[in-house]
Amino acid sequence: MSWRSWFARPEPAAAPTPAAPRTAFLGAYGYGNLGDELCLIEAMQAFPGEDAHALSVDADWTRRCVPALTGCFATGEALLALNPSRIVFGGGMVGVTSALRTWLPWMARAERQGAEVHFHNLGVGRLKEVEAWLDEAARGVIERLGTFTVRDHLAVEYFAEAGIARLPAITHFPECNIAPDPALADRLLPQGMPLLGLSIIPTPMMKACLELEAPRIRALLAEFAGHAVVPIVSTVHRYSSEEDDLAGVTQFLHDFLPEGRIAAPQLLDRSFWHQELTPRRLKGIIGRLDTLITQRKHNAVHAIGSGVRVIGLHPLEDNSLRRTFIALQHRLRPGSRCIGLLPTSWRAA
Repeated sequence: MSWRSWFARPEPAAAPTPAAPRTAFLGAYGYGNLGDELCLIEAMQAFPGEDAHALSVDADWTRRCVPALTGCFATGEALLALNPSRIVFGGGMVGVTSALRTWLPWMARAERQGAEVHFHNLGVGRLKEVEAWLDEAARGVIERLGTFTVRDHLAVEYFAEAGIARLPAITHFPECNIAPDPALADRLLPQGMPLLGLSIIPTPMMKACLELEAPRIRALLAEFAGHAVVPIVSTVHRYSSEEDDLAGVTQFLHDFLPEGRIAAPQLLDRSFWHQELTPRRLKGIIGRLDTLITQRKHNAVHAIGSGVRVIGLHPLEDNSLRRTFIALQHRLRPGSRCIGLLPTSWRAA
């Protein structure tokens, strides 16, 4: 072969580029809880790809919070129509009987279409009525999971109690490490004064606890007499008034800090909150605080990840926040602690 014919040869055909994995993320997205969309951001980092779709009851909300998404879907039929190569089930308290009963059959069908299923960073409640969801098909999906992880030690116990032979690994809230967006904090927060963040969920049980434990709450707040208060609102739930943190922090301020100076009062404006808050922007605000008092676990997660002192305030009967503090105890800032409150139903005791 002459040198001329050598250089005249056509280039070999390039190998076909493998298709990017299409990933479907199943979680409690679109309900107005920034903590859930925070978990979605983390899950997308753990399972990267340019073709990412999320289950959501409000696609516009979820895509504003998580702009890297390709799209959203709302039903099991739509999940199968996407024909994903991966399904990631996790984030938020979706490891509960109702969600497993609803979605494991769809995951089994998607698996038969070729999808690999992952349980990722699950928040898990005690799994009651196991017979309602743990059939042979569900056991098969769990046995074949590509990865199987939960947030904390109790979640491992709950799966073991349910009779799952395969036990998950523990992630310890990896969303703790999501980078903040400081833009909104730069716009809203004053300089040169100590800032106290407040986050309260207005459930009937929490209201009862605050009524009974009012002297204890006032004693706690005495330490922060010179602080300006930053309302920390991470949830304005689409359907539940008991999950409206705007109402919760407003009532708490009325009852316990009626003369308190409010930094960034825009954070108590419902329209402003819906238009401006995202998981990363909320973390940017929490990262500027001197101390956060919170009932919301993902606000505690933001504070711990930002090196901010955090005081958990929660009904003693609810272990959700306490579990978070235990899982992240190795990262708590000195002076952080979790305070359990007694409800009025315990008054006689």
